[in-house]
Amino acid sequence: MEQLMSIAIRPPAHPGPARESAAMRRNLASCLLSVAVQAVLLSAGPPRAQATDESGYVGSSQCVQCHREIAEVQLESGHPLTLRRVRSISRLVETAPLEFSDPRNQVAYRIERSADPEFTLDLVASRDGVADRMHLLWGMGAGRKGITFVGMTDAGAYGQSRVSWYQSTGGLDITTGLEDRVDNAYDALADWMSPPQREHCFACHTTRNADLPPEKMAPASAGVHCERCHGPGQEHVRAMNRGESDPAATIGNPGKMPAIEQLYFCGACHGAPPGGSDLHALARFMVDKEVSRFPAQRLVLSQCYSESRDQLKCTTCHDPHESLVQTPAAYDSKCLSCHGGDHAMASGCKVAASQCSSCHMPFVEGFMTHSEFADHWIRIVADKKP
Repeated sequence: MEQLMSIAIRPPAHPGPARESAAMRRNLASCLLSVAVQAVLLSAGPPRAQATDESGYVGSSQCVQCHREIAEVQLESGHPLTLRRVRSISRLVETAPLEFSDPRNQVAYRIERSADPEFTLDLVASRDGVADRMHLLWGMGAGRKGITFVGMTDAGAYGQSRVSWYQSTGGLDITTGLEDRVDNAYDALADWMSPPQREHCFACHTTRNADLPPEKMAPASAGVHCERCHGPGQEHVRAMNRGESDPAATIGNPGKMPAIEQLYFCGACHGAPPGGSDLHALARFMVDKEVSRFPAQRLVLSQCYSESRDQLKCTTCHDPHESLVQTPAAYDSKCLSCHGGDHAMASGCKVAASQCSSCHMPFVEGFMTHSEFADHWIRIVADKKP
């Protein structure tokens, strides 16, 4: 209960203990009511993924023929960069060698040029006079926060690197989630992955063929391109070529999905809210700040979401074809479309009319290495007590 109340709605200035306590109780009740509403809305659970015919993919080059402007913008955004061959990450290649020391495990790390002509960079982990090596194949992450590597040993084992490159420092540090103690240099190299783990890891960083061994994956399949969200485009291209009256009906358009369906769709990679009447999960999302990494899981807690009449969803504020806009003022028009004007759906802010997200969606840090995330639980955030 104390954890829930610590993130309650901020009361008016100098309300006095009684008014502050009453405001916090009202907010707690509002939050719990919102959770109950979401349980009903989510009772159907996430939609099932539709099976696709691999032969139906045509590639983004076909999309450019008719959708040049939007396709060119998308190709320059972060989504296509979520998986890249290490050799193509020029900043990393040009700054090698990179070194990092993990004093907790007494491991020395080094990313260096590979002596094997088939590879560009290797990760070397040294401990107790023993060194092990992994060839780096792919970099996961667009680089806005960092890049984690997937590599393979000469013996054919695949792993997620235990160190990542971070944008804010321009260097290496331990990969979030892999801070545990290690037994030897080999364990220090990576979190070694089975084929199902590998496919799960690649699924959100590829457009197709996530099940292929990493060294066999084509660069054209890597990253999030048009058909990752819109589905295979072959039938759509055929419909366009035949001059059919409604070719749009032959291709998916996630932007037209109802709010909750879109949250599940985007949440498949960005953290889907729980299905059914899982009140325990929803309650946990209220108090666990690490959930801030997954926008949809916090957004469903917002009164803005539950009272938006299906108007507030991912694409209300974000264009998935563009790189993430990080200027708070850029989102003001989205907030004021409901909280401003003569026909406002909700009351306006009495404190400010600009940079709404800086107060109502503060950045949260401290749980992922060298990273912070905008908290998508839109609310009046209570002042932290000393």
